[in-house]
Amino acid sequence: MTNAFSRTRRYLSLWFPFLPTDRLRAEPSSTCQTPPDAPLVLHARQGGALRLVALDAAAARLGLARGMTLADARARHPDLAAQEHDAAADALWLEQLGQDCIRFTPHVTLVPPDGIGLDITGTAHLFGDEAALAEQVEDHCAALGLTVRSACAATLAAAHALACYAPLTVSDEAAAI
Repeated sequence: MTNAFSRTRRYLSLWFPFLPTDRLRAEPSSTCQTPPDAPLVLHARQGGALRLVALDAAAARLGLARGMTLADARARHPDLAAQEHDAAADALWLEQLGQDCIRFTPHVTLVPPDGIGLDITGTAHLFGDEAALAEQVEDHCAALGLTVRSACAATLAAAHALACYAPLTVSDEAAAI
């Protein structure tokens, strides 16, 4: 016998693959002065070198990757825009995004450094269904200037894994170009 309290839990995970660079470009008080289509990387001192710790989609398409030295990245692409990474600002931005997601469900969990989990059990129907809710959340994030991938599953860990690692669909690939 089932009742309203024995319903299977459902979670929507949001993964922001370019959170630090999206934050820099989206914040009104940002110091980011690069054109929106210019490749942007963020660096931090690791050991004795400045290494890339975050990059935007344009930099990723150029073949740059986290962990690469800034000197190597600039040697490959001299017109690359680079700024120092601010991990505390990213954490604060993620917290603010989590607060903003309360409009979709009262049960929001931060998944640092670049994710948010929404317990949508009992709330997805208010937006139509899970797919419609995910689309509304993605549209809201896009309006804020954020790149986001989402997925639903019975556990937050499974939803987060799907959001981060599931193969891109044709529409996802077209949006990334």
